[in-house]
Amino acid sequence: MQASTTASAPTKRHKAERTHIWGRSLAARKMRFGLFFAAPAFLFFGLFYVYPLFRTFYVSLFSWSLLDEPRFIGVTNYVTLSNDKEFINSIGVSFYYAIGVCVIIWIVSLGLALVFNQGFRFRQAYLSTYYLPAVISLTVWSLVWLFMYNPSFGLFSEFARWLGFRDVRMLDNPATAMPAMILLSIWKGAPVYMLIFLAGLRAIPGDYYEAAKVDGASALQRLWSITLPLLRPVFLYVVVISIIGAFQAFTPMYLLTNGGPGSATRVLSMFIFQNGFQFLKMGYASAASVVFLLILLVFSLVQFRILRFQQAD
Repeated sequence: MQASTTASAPTKRHKAERTHIWGRSLAARKMRFGLFFAAPAFLFFGLFYVYPLFRTFYVSLFSWSLLDEPRFIGVTNYVTLSNDKEFINSIGVSFYYAIGVCVIIWIVSLGLALVFNQGFRFRQAYLSTYYLPAVISLTVWSLVWLFMYNPSFGLFSEFARWLGFRDVRMLDNPATAMPAMILLSIWKGAPVYMLIFLAGLRAIPGDYYEAAKVDGASALQRLWSITLPLLRPVFLYVVVISIIGAFQAFTPMYLLTNGGPGSATRVLSMFIFQNGFQFLKMGYASAASVVFLLILLVFSLVQFRILRFQQAD
């Protein structure tokens, strides 16, 4: 009896060792296969995101016109940027555009989401029609609005003449060029954020509203006490994404005004493009890109901070 017990013990130990070795080799194979399938994504991210990021910072330390050899100048480009009135103006124009677009687009998209969250006839048809601008290419959308802003036969010019105004040139006037860009962007972006708000509204349980109605709460009280507090995570997401997207705007300004008239619509991305590919000051443009990155990084850090506080609550 003792001999059989002694003989069975090594057998169990050997089985355990074989299972451990087999399991370890299985886990190793899973790791290898996982890395193999993830390698294209890592390669793409490294080649088109990480490498250009470090390359941009490296080039910002040089004076380079793309036609001659780069000449190392250290942080001279950054010092020049701090005294460049056009660069400072571009930052101000970017903030003007971002604030003008985002504040209005939050109100419009949330209001539309509240409307489409109700049940009414032809709701899906209206929703599909209003969402149509979101699926149109931004380039095509900008060119359509270029015709709409045309001072001779554009829709806005015809409407202004009907109101009694003459010689309306929205894109040629520094006072109206940026509001024209803001209007274009709001109409294009509001449907996207409307759907995000609408998804958040659909996630709120209806029992809360029924209980509030029983207690005699009005529609405004239900909006203030139930909808907005429970929609806070969605609202924070929309705020951060819309601000970052607004700061990255480039296509409408490039196609409609080329940063003009003067520098009224020269946002920071337009400033970088013109200095890099029109004035051939690639090192200077790269330094501006690094500053641009830092601005967006600040907004991302603010996002994480706000979300952390929101989760703590």
